[in-house]
Amino acid sequence: MMKRTETLVGPEGELWIVTTTHGTTHRFDLDAMTVTRRSGPGSAPTVNDQARPLIEIVRCTVGETGYWTMKPDIREADLLEYRWHLSTQILSIEPAPADPPAGPGS
Repeated sequence: MMKRTETLVGPEGELWIVTTTHGTTHRFDLDAMTVTRRSGPGSAPTVNDQARPLIEIVRCTVGETGYWTMKPDIREADLLEYRWHLSTQILSIEPAPADPPAGPGS
C-alpha cells in the first residue's frame, strides 16, 4: 500500500490525489502521465477540468503552490506550445484508488 508523500516529481508512477485549498483536487496518473483537475466548492471551473497529458511537474509539494505543464488539445496545438497550471497551496498528496475496470458493453 502506498503512503502519503510530501512531494511529487513524476517518476514515482502510480495514481495520486493532490488536494489544494478551496477543496480542489488534481488526479495525477503518473503511469499514463495525465492530470485531471476537479474544482472544489471554493473554486471556479477552468479549462483544466479534464484529463490532460502531463509534460512536467515543476513544483508539487505540500505547503507550497503547485505548478505543472500540460500538452494542449489537438485543436490548440497550432496556437499553444503548452498549457500550465498554478494551483493554490497544496494541503495533501495521497495515493488514489485505481479506476475500476471497464465492464461488459463499456
